Amino acid sequence: MKIDRILAGLLIAACFFSGLAVFLSPRSAPSFSFGGEMKGPADIALFEISGIISDGELGEPFPSSGSNTGAGQLMSRIQQAEKDGVKAILLKVNSPGGTAAASQAVFEELMRVRKEGKVKIVASCGDVAASGAYYISAAADRILANPASTVGSIGVILHTTDVSGLMGKLGVRAAVIKSGTYKDILSPYRAMTPSEKSILQVLVDETYGQFVEGVARGRRQPLATVKAVADGRIFTGTAALKAGLIDDLGSYPDAVRFTAKLVGLKGEPNIRNYTSVSFWEKVMPRLESCLPFLPQGGLNWNKIPLSLME
Repeated sequence: MKIDRILAGLLIAACFFSGLAVFLSPRSAPSFSFGGEMKGPADIALFEISGIISDGELGEPFPSSGSNTGAGQLMSRIQQAEKDGVKAILLKVNSPGGTAAASQAVFEELMRVRKEGKVKIVASCGDVAASGAYYISAAADRILANPASTVGSIGVILHTTDVSGLMGKLGVRAAVIKSGTYKDILSPYRAMTPSEKSILQVLVDETYGQFVEGVARGRRQPLATVKAVADGRIFTGTAALKAGLIDDLGSYPDAVRFTAKLVGLKGEPNIRNYTSVSFWEKVMPRLESCLPFLPQGGLNWNKIPLSLME
């Protein structure tokens, strides 16, 4: 018992001093600059769209995945970049997509910024800019991708697994008590009924329609043009350029130079990474999960279901 108390005390002390160090350190350290450490106000706000896009926190571990892009925190930092007077937003995209609502929320926030016209937006596609990640990219004034980047996958998918056959062989039965007919829709313990499939198809179709309409609005293209390539297929960067999904071929440094030129910057731009995550923000969710006496409600693990994905 004494050893447990000593260990608990050491953990609390480590948490306190780590938090104090983060609190006293600069909150907006630059992540990329051609000239080393950034001096003065930022010209370009860098936002990294990586991993699974959801409504969690930036850099927060997502179930069965690595780090993710948290929509709510991302939008608040976009607003902070506006207040800081940046001239441009540069999206560094490397993501297979995420949940429908989170991707849509970030897209609409960027479209608001673009409509106001004070800040230019450029997207740089890395390995992957697919589905919800492409949705977000479509809000940019200009999209660049490498020739071998994977781009597109415009579509929505909702899936479940029927394990009732396996459970029957094992002699296991699920007992369900529900308030309504469809409360256990998407249950893996039984086959989907025709009426349930119809309900879910309407849900997918409506979300897909919003996705396609958003891309058409962001790309300033007719709805029919977008629908012609919005069947879930993926493109290389070269093919995406021909299909009108992106505007230019180029790497991330090319995107930096293009962004600087777009807003009339002379010399090397000052770039600040607004999505950099502090050590404390990374470890806090893990500490909360293993130390129940810590205050809850801060940086929690993402708990939204992975059912409707883009």
